[in-house]
Amino acid sequence: MTLALIDVLFAYDAWANRQLLAACRSLTPEQFEHPLPIGHGNLVATLDHLITTLFFFADRLNRVVPVARFDPQARRWTPNDLLPLLDCASDELRLAVTQALSTHALTDTLNWTDTDEEEVSALDQVTYAVVLAQMIDHGIHHRTQAMTMLGQLGVAMPTDWHPFEWDEASHSSNGER
Repeated sequence: MTLALIDVLFAYDAWANRQLLAACRSLTPEQFEHPLPIGHGNLVATLDHLITTLFFFADRLNRVVPVARFDPQARRWTPNDLLPLLDCASDELRLAVTQALSTHALTDTLNWTDTDEEEVSALDQVTYAVVLAQMIDHGIHHRTQAMTMLGQLGVAMPTDWHPFEWDEASHSSNGER
């Protein structure tokens, strides 16, 4: 039962992030990069952070040194450019979560550091359950910031990005119901 719940949480999180990027498609490049006093300063930087952190989480669960998959500063990113990166990051994270939980209990301790080479303080030793909660909270936090930014840019935001909508959409796409 626990693994089913975790799968739902991460599937929903990936879906909600996709919905957010889809909402950003209507923006001009200037709006996408427009400075705002929230999050990482604008939508593109906040979404870059959200995606790069998903890769970071996957790497740490896999106990490898985090590797940059893309350089947020290398070019002018659009929502369409970020979508395949988001999908890849979400897939890597879900696989890492599945693999970690196949070998570790939620109560097992994980060193939550950038590498496994450094001295680990007691504050960086947390359970897998806490790490997974942080991952979900991180997505919610930055999605909320991005939704606020969209509102500040005058984009009417849908209010149906909740788990019930994800459930309905996932069943509809599978031909169920």
